[in-house]
Amino acid sequence: MESSAELSRGMKHRTIRNGLLAAAVAGAFAFGVGAPELQQAPASAAPRPMRLPSPPADGVMGFVVEGFYPPVVMGKDACPTGPAPRLRDVYLNTQAPAERQRLALKENEQELTQRWHAYAFGPNGTNICSQPDMFDHPLTPTVQSKMSWGLDLDGGSKADTCDHEDFVTPNGEKGIDNQEYRALGCTLEYRGVDGISNDIQTGMKQFHSSGEWTQVILLRGVDSLQNDNDVEVIYANTADRPAADSKGKFLRGSSFTIDDTEPRHRNVLHARIVNGVLTTDPGDIALAQTWGQGGARDIRGNRGQYRFAKARLRLQFQSDGSVTGMLGGYRPLFDVIEAEALGGAGTALVAGIDCASYMKTLRRMADGLKDPKTGQCHGISSAFQLSAIPAFVNDIPAARTAARR
Repeated sequence: MESSAELSRGMKHRTIRNGLLAAAVAGAFAFGVGAPELQQAPASAAPRPMRLPSPPADGVMGFVVEGFYPPVVMGKDACPTGPAPRLRDVYLNTQAPAERQRLALKENEQELTQRWHAYAFGPNGTNICSQPDMFDHPLTPTVQSKMSWGLDLDGGSKADTCDHEDFVTPNGEKGIDNQEYRALGCTLEYRGVDGISNDIQTGMKQFHSSGEWTQVILLRGVDSLQNDNDVEVIYANTADRPAADSKGKFLRGSSFTIDDTEPRHRNVLHARIVNGVLTTDPGDIALAQTWGQGGARDIRGNRGQYRFAKARLRLQFQSDGSVTGMLGGYRPLFDVIEAEALGGAGTALVAGIDCASYMKTLRRMADGLKDPKTGQCHGISSAFQLSAIPAFVNDIPAARTAARR
């Protein structure tokens, strides 16, 4: 019979092995899987005038999303001390200066590795990514700049939110709520050592290209791309994989279908167009973010998806027929690190991500989904930059409804 110590070691080893694949997913964001694209400024509240085409005669417009990722204001002023440390350095920072200097010596590398690896585990095989709340690790260094992309989610009223400082966009828009960026915007997933290079959007695009997370937008009742008070927006996932050219760019005019096999991921919203910018009314939005190993998908039930409460979608029409913009809303805290948590110990030991520090920082920065009884916030304001190109979108649920009438 195995001793309790052997059982614990065995559990630890199995946890590491099972986490390696999901850690590779998280690590793709941390270390890159190719040259990232340059970020462009999202749609602003006061866009520059441009000549826009007329909408189709039937008022129906479809798009496939080709870019979807957290926006980052690049530059070293956001994180003056550099990017947030990886787990090895987080552990070293817990040691006295003399011990830190000793462990950093080449001859003590094996000892240091053993010790910082052990720092990722707790009693009974627990680890900092699968059970982040069970560990008291230091806060992650946060964004110090006053600038961020995002949306004004609370309209300036803090009655239903927890106290936080608003950001200003680089083009001067005030009242921006994006506490997720404040909490994690200095991590290597968001920006590189030089303050400029980042890889998260490259990793995100792979999931949209593969068809796993592919998103489409369908507009109905569009009378003008300049001003229109009544537009229906269907923001949904599709199982269809985008066609791409030899450079990986999505092809315009491809066809996609929205079906009702996953009704959680078909969001119906009302919007208005003002000065060429479409903005939806606040509402809850859920989109696919499935994670799994060996073909298993959506293994966390109600998780495995992007969930945005009190969300808004803002899109600026472009003269070439595309749209660029922003999705903003409040996300449940654990959802933000779901990919890393799924990787378990592998995320910590392979990608070097300190999920416990991330989670502690997210809780400190939480500003949404406020519990009226306790006053505690269980969500955090977030923003995703997106771009979409024209496509043909067939909405099966709507077609079935129309056929029954």
